[in-house]
Parts: sequence; C-alpha cells; structure tokens
Amino acid sequence: MRENFYVSSLAFLGVPINEIIQICERNQFNLEFSSGIPYLNRMEEIYIEADLQRMPHNYFPAPEIPFVLNLASGNEKIRNLSIDHCKNGLRISKISNSPFFAAHAGFCIDPNPEELGRKITFSDNFDKSFHESLFESSIKEILEFADSLNVNFLIENNVLAPFNYSGVNPLLCCDSEGINSFFEKINHSRIGLLLDTAHLKVSCKTLDLDKEIELSKIKHHIRAIHHSDNNGEMDDNQSLDLDYWFLKHMNQFNTLVHVLEVKNLSVEEVKRQISLLEDFGN
Repeated sequence: MRENFYVSSLAFLGVPINEIIQICERNQFNLEFSSGIPYLNRMEEIYIEADLQRMPHNYFPAPEIPFVLNLASGNEKIRNLSIDHCKNGLRISKISNSPFFAAHAGFCIDPNPEELGRKITFSDNFDKSFHESLFESSIKEILEFADSLNVNFLIENNVLAPFNYSGVNPLLCCDSEGINSFFEKINHSRIGLLLDTAHLKVSCKTLDLDKEIELSKIKHHIRAIHHSDNNGEMDDNQSLDLDYWFLKHMNQFNTLVHVLEVKNLSVEEVKRQISLLEDFGN
C-alpha cells in the first residue's frame, strides 16, 4: 500500500479494534480510525500506541455519552462538544504524525445518533444562514487551534439522501454552491475539502445535479478523497469496480490522501480495491 492510501476501519466493521490493528500491521495497511468503532475507555491510548501509519477521522474516538457531531448546531452544548472533539482529533493527529484531521460539515438540525444514515425527522423551520454563521464560527475556532499545532483540518461534504429531502435541505456543504460559498468565507491555508465521492453521487441524484460538473466546480478545494460506491439512493459503502464513476479522475489527484471506505471486506478484497485505485492513479 502506498504511503498516501489508507483503508477505513469500516472495512472491518464489527471486528475488535486490536484485531483490526493486527490485520493492518501484518498486511502493511495504513489505517483510518473512523466512526463505527464503539466507545472504549482506552481507545485514545490504543490509537496512539498502534505501530502503523494511521489517522483519526470525524467521530473517532467515540465519546462515552453519544452525540451527533454538529459544528453548526444551534444547541450550544452540542456545538461546544463538537468543537472540543475536533480539537482533540487534531491533537492526536499531531501525536501520530497524521496528514490531517477531518470532520463532516454541519447540519441545520440536530439528529439523534440512531437517525444517522436513515430518515431524519426534522422541521423545516430553521434559518440556514444562522447555522452557516455558527458553522463558520466553529471552523474559525478550530483553525486557530490547528494553526497552533501545524496540522490541517478538512471538512467532508455531507450526503443528502432522497428520503431526507422534500424541497428543503437541512445539511450544509452538499453541493458545489454550498461548498464554494463556505470556502469563500473561510480563506485559510489549513482548511480544505475531504471529498466523499459516494456522498457527492447521492447528493447529486437527490438534487438533480450532474456529478461531473459538480466535481469540476469544487476540485480546487480537494485535499483528500473517500472512496466507496452506491446506487445513488443511499450512502451504503458498496465495493468499487471498473464502473466506479471516479476512476477516470484518479490521475488528477494521485498525490492526495485516498481512503477506501467500503464496508465489510476481507484482506484480499481490501488489496484488490486499493490496487484498482492505485492503478487508475498512475
């Protein structure tokens, strides 16, 4: 595995973290510790002591009391918890010499943890510009901390599934308009976009946008890429094959960090999926 390619812990969903680390050490996989790893009192210590190239992502390490990370929350407690979580992610990224720490863009609503990835119940009675300003304020505070550590902070584009859209979008940074607007307001050398190709595919189908055109409008912000596939209806982390829509773009981004974010793979399947990405990146 090349230095700039990682496999997400989602590939080994349900496997105890110590076993995941051992698998990655044996096979020389670089590991992204991601959401889905359950709370464990020693998780941060386990991460720091792991003898492999690694990086934390988004909701890792999971807190003892679950919450939905939301940097645009109108609930001050949730927003402060989210800011503190990202600062801690940056701190352990610094310790592990990781390339960056990334978190999802904010929401105009506060879903329950069990609603993530499913239909979210929400009222459309929200002020999007208010939540955008909260999001920007959160990012500025996090970037000040990132600057002090010399670690980059990336924002991942959100996914808007059709079952969560009825003409009102409660999520930030789903399309090029929202992403470019955010980066126009936050002009900082340490901020960038973690493009989730599967999120973009679903959001574009939901909003009736052309994903190729959308990519062309945001590509200058991209610092890293998450790879998985789906049918355009739901972000379900399916495997990649020769029909994967982003393969033809790989050679434009061959020096960036790439993360395979496909669920429930064998070691051999991980190797094949990574090889596919590497081959098209040449």
